[in-house]
Amino acid sequence: MGRLLGSIFGLRTEERTVAILMALYHFLLLVSLYLLKPVRDSLFLSMRGAAELPFVFILTTVVVMPVAFLHTRAGRRLTIGPLVDGGSLLLVVSLVALRGGMAVAGEWVAYLLYAWVSIYGLLVTSQFWLVANAIFTASQAKRIFPLLSAGAILGAIAGGELTGLLVNVIDVASENLLLGAGGVLMGATGVSIWGRQLAHEQGRTAGEQRTADPSETSAEASGALSIISNSRHIQFIIGILTLMVVVTTLVDYQFKTVAARAFASEEALTTFMGHFYGRVSIVALVVQFALVPRLMRMVGIQGALSVLPAILAVGTVGMLVMPGLVAGVFLRGAGQSFKHSVDKTGRELLFVPVPLEKKKRVKVFVDLFVDQGAQGLGGLILLVGAYGAGMGIQMLSIGTLGLIAVWGVLTYGVQQTYVDQFRTKLREQEQETDDEWEEQETDEDVLEALCSQAEGEVRWALDLLEEGARPVPVDALLCLLDHPTPAVRAQTIRVLRVREVAEVSESVAMALRDPDPDVQLEAARYLYCQLTDNHLERLQEALDHDDPQIQAAAVALIAEEGGLEEYRLVSESLLRRLVNTEGEQGREIRTQVARILGVLDRSYRDELLHPLLHDEAPSVVRAAIRAVGRGQRRAFVPMLVRRLGDDAFASSAQKALASFGTPILGTLYDHLRDETLSLRTRLGIPPIFAARPSQLGGRLLVRSLSGLCVPLRHATIRALSTMQASGAVDVDPDRIDSVLEIEIERFAAFQQMRRLGTAPSESGGTPVSEQQLVAWRDETLEAIFRLLGLRYDQRDLYDAYLGLTSENPVLRDSAVEFVDNLVEYRVRRALLPLLDDSSGQGAGQVGRQLFNLHIQSWAQAREYLTGIDDPRYDGSEGEPSSEGATDGSVWAAASLYP
Repeated sequence: MGRLLGSIFGLRTEERTVAILMALYHFLLLVSLYLLKPVRDSLFLSMRGAAELPFVFILTTVVVMPVAFLHTRAGRRLTIGPLVDGGSLLLVVSLVALRGGMAVAGEWVAYLLYAWVSIYGLLVTSQFWLVANAIFTASQAKRIFPLLSAGAILGAIAGGELTGLLVNVIDVASENLLLGAGGVLMGATGVSIWGRQLAHEQGRTAGEQRTADPSETSAEASGALSIISNSRHIQFIIGILTLMVVVTTLVDYQFKTVAARAFASEEALTTFMGHFYGRVSIVALVVQFALVPRLMRMVGIQGALSVLPAILAVGTVGMLVMPGLVAGVFLRGAGQSFKHSVDKTGRELLFVPVPLEKKKRVKVFVDLFVDQGAQGLGGLILLVGAYGAGMGIQMLSIGTLGLIAVWGVLTYGVQQTYVDQFRTKLREQEQETDDEWEEQETDEDVLEALCSQAEGEVRWALDLLEEGARPVPVDALLCLLDHPTPAVRAQTIRVLRVREVAEVSESVAMALRDPDPDVQLEAARYLYCQLTDNHLERLQEALDHDDPQIQAAAVALIAEEGGLEEYRLVSESLLRRLVNTEGEQGREIRTQVARILGVLDRSYRDELLHPLLHDEAPSVVRAAIRAVGRGQRRAFVPMLVRRLGDDAFASSAQKALASFGTPILGTLYDHLRDETLSLRTRLGIPPIFAARPSQLGGRLLVRSLSGLCVPLRHATIRALSTMQASGAVDVDPDRIDSVLEIEIERFAAFQQMRRLGTAPSESGGTPVSEQQLVAWRDETLEAIFRLLGLRYDQRDLYDAYLGLTSENPVLRDSAVEFVDNLVEYRVRRALLPLLDDSSGQGAGQVGRQLFNLHIQSWAQAREYLTGIDDPRYDGSEGEPSSEGATDGSVWAAASLYP
């Protein structure tokens, strides 16, 4: 049975036992309810007649208010277990008391029984769904709630048929069915305790937390109303529930009116009602098993919630055109069938993203008070329309159609608020991260950080001082001029210049002879850039100085800050003399010369650049590469591309090539597709496109995706994702979807491989470790979400990725449900089972059904790996490594959305 239900509803193995117990619990609750409903309806219609139904609807509304108040108050002081079990026990006692009262009371008992059975049905089902919401997560609810609704439908069938059997065959008096319902409810309570205990053992303990602090003194009703007033989502739920109840109340009145005309005796009417509810439940059961699981997967909650109003609209038109028992049976029967199957499942899923503490305070209030309040409103409408204005069932149908139209509008709106609940929850994780950096630091904290031995703390304090909001501790900064880290020394001088700290020129001038070129440049900026009257004379003095280091610093300053007037001060003889400087100072001096060659458009520039591009000092080569980028000399492009394969110069080469802009994108595209180049070199090309986003670059990268090996394809996807964040990419959906399908298949394969355990040493082939599989799987997951970000809202997919890769199970579950509501069916049917796959069943199912992928041994795994065009595995680029892979958090670290 577990395997059968698992195949129908998509249940995981570890979920099945608790899910089946909860379905059995729901089944028994509905058996008890449908033992009571025929007695309630037939007794009231026989004793009071259909004309008094509006009055009993209003009475039910009055009675439900104290019940809702007491239940809410108890819920604030009890855990869910005692709350539900205690409530069930009190209901059993009430049924026994009602049965005893029927023997001595008059016809008024029909009113009391009708009202109490209505409240009974709402209370037991509301308590059931409260337990279910506490036990199951959002992603589990999508699979399990249809099964729970199916249990309710089976219970309605069994209860309806059992009523007919007991009354007609065994000849049990109708009023004695109350005692039978009480006994069934006791059995259901036992199943509930069993299911909750098993859920607790499996670690799902959310439902056993206390609902509130008993010391709280705020009013229960006002607390619920406050939550409702602040939640647009709950307001939509209430609106939908209100319209559903009002419409079905009007439909119920129309149906019972035509039924009472068709059946004269109480026994005949009781039998008809029992069989009607039973047959309707059979239809609902077929719908639940055959339609609901597929409908929830294909059209989601909005589609599921749209079914009932659409069916009722068709039935209402039939009642308007051809009133009678046939139209009434169709209208009421179709409405009840879909109300307790598709619609019930959808409405309960709407509560899933609501925080549990709010749900405990609001759900029972909504189910009892709002439901019965809406029924009272329906009764008032009937009282005014049917009796006050003399409207018949056809005229009521016209008003019903108007209400259904409003219902449809709310159904559309609630889909948006449902998704927004998950969106808000996921975006809170970014806010929490940002809040960590919003603490106000004192001046003492800054001074302490400046004196710290940790470079990160010093740089943080210098950043604060550079912003200009704090007094400058000059003595502490002067001490940092001797800091062992060049970046700290350079930033210290920059702070002194930006904050216009005077009278430290002598100390800064000593930094002109610093062994680091960047420190020399910052010192020159401080000494010369602040002079506005005679700065050209001061620069000339520096260029004519005897010390080549001071000359080089002035050259660098002119390169970074100068214009045509300053460029004229630099002579060819000076540059040639500086380039040929020997000794320890030569490296720094050649670096500064390379800076100026990037801005001078002179005939000897390339002659001087060539040796610098092949200098033995890496810092000189990097400066020369930057100079090529600034000068944009196309002749140097092939050399820059080759430098992409050298870790020491890759970053500088990328920046230099990016500075060329659009004119060389075609050339870069050719190099990207050139398989004669090393993988390491080609991996450096996609970031160049991302550095200068353009529509042409985006189209070229998208075109290249299908022909690239795995690590290169992933680098290209990351570049496209970065470009999309800037709004510069207009992607081809078909090309993106084809690559997305490949990545999803790859993710399923890695999930299947992880279930194989450690690869045996004698299996042959290149060894693959568990750590490597996880790295490749996480790399693939990031690629999937980046591709989705190209097709859908990138911010939403980024938040979903953060949630899915977090350690918080609530965020992971919210991310799965969020994605389920963002992407279209053909994507989520493959992706969702993989994301929500703690046991690996989803990977096996998706792999077999969609990709004909069934990896059951390491031999099959190695065969798959050798066929996916990944040089990191097949040995063409050396041993497998995590190059190009991620640890699942790279996208988060990239701070696309700071």
